Amino acid sequence: MSFPILNSDRLILRAPEAGDLAAFTAFAGSERTRFVGDAKTPAQAAEKFAAMIGQWYLRGYGRFTITGRESGAALGHAGPLHFDTSAPVDLTWSLWSAGSEGCGLASEAVQLVRDWMVADGRFASAVTSIHRDNHASAAIARKIGGVATAEPSPHLAGAVLWHFPLQAEGTA
Repeated sequence: MSFPILNSDRLILRAPEAGDLAAFTAFAGSERTRFVGDAKTPAQAAEKFAAMIGQWYLRGYGRFTITGRESGAALGHAGPLHFDTSAPVDLTWSLWSAGSEGCGLASEAVQLVRDWMVADGRFASAVTSIHRDNHASAAIARKIGGVATAEPSPHLAGAVLWHFPLQAEGTA
């Protein structure tokens, strides 16, 4: 089974690989997860990472690992998460270290994913849950066309639901 690879001048987005686990575990066990369900134990992080990989095999799509084009280092993840296919697909993103913040990498990665989701054709829309205090993610969501709603997140306390139309130009 082959999976798509998305490219920009600075980034390569690819399906998660076993070698990404250490960077993901460090992220998952850190305070950086305060807006996405709090820190996990190493075992919980490994299980969550295995689910990220499994999504690709279950659905044929999933969250991409964001890697630096020059360094090849795993910097974070971005992409669709869809455990319950009776609900809208979630568009997710996280940078795994503070050193990757502030230079537009998350916005760049999420825009690549959004464009891929539009071109792919399987996704008419998406949602994301953003904690009300996560201003950086809210800015990214707005930048890629997301609209905040008054709806609470169905699975993340303190978060609101954002909606994203994912239709190609002229197909709405």
